[in-house]
Amino acid sequence: EGRMACKFIWGEVKSLNGDEKYAEVKPIFADTTDRVAFDYCIICSGCNFGPFKPMGESLWFPTVHEEARKISDWPHIDE
Repeated sequence: EGRMACKFIWGEVKSLNGDEKYAEVKPIFADTTDRVAFDYCIICSGCNFGPFKPMGESLWFPTVHEEARKISDWPHIDE
């Protein structure tokens, strides 16, 4: 966190409440969500490469989002 007073959370945002300034985040190695308060929120959503799939799925890039993994064509390589 240091002098910038910010922190990186490795996980998936399940919901975002801009009015009350909090996010429900599921950390990558947890089964439950945490409520994380914020003053400013920067969304770094990454990118998906499959233009022909609804979730952007591609055989060359593992699916990391929990909801997308449920309908993945390649669950054996997803993260």
